[in-house]
Amino acid sequence: MQKSIVHLVKELSALLLRYPALVTRFERKEPQALAQLGEWLNGAEQLLSSYGIVSVAELAGLRSKLLHPGYHDDHRGSLRKQQLKQAVDMLYDVQHCVQQALTPHQQKLQQSQELLRQLLSMVSQSKAIQYDGHNFNDLVQQVWQLICQHEQLKAGAVQLRSWLSSQDIILLLAEEINPADFV
Repeated sequence: MQKSIVHLVKELSALLLRYPALVTRFERKEPQALAQLGEWLNGAEQLLSSYGIVSVAELAGLRSKLLHPGYHDDHRGSLRKQQLKQAVDMLYDVQHCVQQALTPHQQKLQQSQELLRQLLSMVSQSKAIQYDGHNFNDLVQQVWQLICQHEQLKAGAVQLRSWLSSQDIILLLAEEINPADFV
């Protein structure tokens, strides 16, 4: 079964939106910044791993840099200060890695949304489906069935299926449909 790209993009975006606050903690030299970076990295790794995205290895490699001061023989200065320096040095690389993992999925989702908008425009202009205001899920299903069965729209349905799972298509369709267009 194909994993949900819609959920992946939302979760990675939420993770990246928490990142500025993390950087601010380092900027203010808050004591918990290092621990919170570790938690953020673990969350990012778990998310990427659950979707089978190999960028998880790069993130783990970056996280391993935090361990380096603990295994280094040169103990000039405290271990914590060395780990903090290492963390600050890698902050941009960590964010960039997650952003690079997100970008192709985000682009695929945007292309899908654009195609869905075009298909919805054609369906609503045709007045082939009328919405009675009662069951929105039925409207979504009827629109999708029409797109899949109509000769001129079928190619768009095939394209969408090649990019997204059926569940994601229905989710996007529900987000994009304006019931007022079908009255």
